[in-house]
Amino acid sequence: MVNNSNHKVISKFIFLSIYLYFFIISFLIIPVGDDFFWWGKPGHFLLTHNFFSTNPEFGGSSNGRYLGNLLEITMMHSEILAAVIYASIITLFIWCIWQLAGKHLSLVAALSFFTIIQIGHIQSVFLWFAGFINYLPPVVLMLTYLVLLERYIRTDKQNLPIINFFLALAGGLFIEHMTLYQIFVGLSSLALLLYLKKTVRPALWYLTGAIISAIIMFSNQSYYHTTNEYREVTFNLDKYLSNFIQITHFWIITFNYVVIVTICLAIILISWRKFSKTTKWYLILPASGFIIYYLWINIYLQNNFKINYANYQIKHLEPNLAIVDSWVSLLFLIYLFGATFFIFKGINNLKVQFCLFSTIALCVPFFFITSPIFVREYFSSLVFFFIVGIIYLNKALTYYPALFKGVKRLLWLIVISSYGLVMSMMIANYQTNLKRVDNHDFLRESKTLKQKVPYPNYVALNDMLIMQSPEYWHNRLNYQFNDYFYNKQYK
Repeated sequence: MVNNSNHKVISKFIFLSIYLYFFIISFLIIPVGDDFFWWGKPGHFLLTHNFFSTNPEFGGSSNGRYLGNLLEITMMHSEILAAVIYASIITLFIWCIWQLAGKHLSLVAALSFFTIIQIGHIQSVFLWFAGFINYLPPVVLMLTYLVLLERYIRTDKQNLPIINFFLALAGGLFIEHMTLYQIFVGLSSLALLLYLKKTVRPALWYLTGAIISAIIMFSNQSYYHTTNEYREVTFNLDKYLSNFIQITHFWIITFNYVVIVTICLAIILISWRKFSKTTKWYLILPASGFIIYYLWINIYLQNNFKINYANYQIKHLEPNLAIVDSWVSLLFLIYLFGATFFIFKGINNLKVQFCLFSTIALCVPFFFITSPIFVREYFSSLVFFFIVGIIYLNKALTYYPALFKGVKRLLWLIVISSYGLVMSMMIANYQTNLKRVDNHDFLRESKTLKQKVPYPNYVALNDMLIMQSPEYWHNRLNYQFNDYFYNKQYK
């Protein structure tokens, strides 16, 4: 009882620390590009016109992402509310991963998400308000539902059904593919509860919210305005293959080598203890090969090609290399599905199977959508892939209790050090940015800034100088105390 009580106190302290950390980080984020769009007159115009306009200058900002757009405008006009929203969503995100991935290393592993994922996701989701508010909340709201659903299946304790309704209703007003996937999740959980012979009320309320949310989003006229060149959809098989070979597989597989290596190491450890001599080598040998390959290919790509995080392309990529790597990625996925269904058998392991399925399913829309394609489109897929990695790691360490404490201490050391390093880089960027924008040529004559911040990787779009707004910073540098709570300027 005492130990359990101590764990609860420690957990609360950790989550309070997480909240305070990201509360501070919010103030250090340098707005970029679309942030200024939503802060200024264009955002205000869309706000007062149901987020729809036939003006091509509004591009993809004319859409049915009602809640995402509203929160983006709010965050750009209130640094205090931005910090509260930012810290709350990320803290809930880490809590959800902790709950879904099980105990053992899940908390420290969930914390590592912010620092070990590819820099493209850190830039375009965690350190860019426009990306953050559209891509993280819908994933968090879905994960929250999955946590509540799992708890209900395990304990028969239902939360208020209306909570599930609002989780889906809100979750579907951010980004289109998550809006549609919510309906699939609602139908799947309904089928699962019917199979388990449990009351289906939680799933019905969630499904109802998901359907209503989709109706609200796609009732926006922007999706039926065909002259918008920002959105392009194709049904050309050659284009699908080209997207997968040149873009998609890198972001969903290759560049997530930390997760891949973790999963493969876990498979080796599990197989060594769990299976017979003959069977285990069928799993160990491919896992070893994938570890060697993905470490090598990432080192090779980083040393020989420039990865442009502004348009998320690999410059001057060798076509044959892309083709080979895409084939290896397909082989890895086939291997991972086989290993998962072999190691995690039965309905009791449905969670890991669902997360692996979601990893692929959430990428499918971006075979059809040819524009826009950025790394952030694959963020929700990465989240489920990451959870699969933690589940594998936890499973492996149950076979090696002596190894568990050492790995846990190492991970905490890495996480605490990396969080401190990120904070120091963010502070350095923030201080440099305040000095460079307080410049007469930039503020009065709208001339482009002359220098980047010290760590451009920790600014959206790699701190492209042309993406800064003189109008915003002229207003921001003259903030009074009340402006931090809400600034009424729309320029």
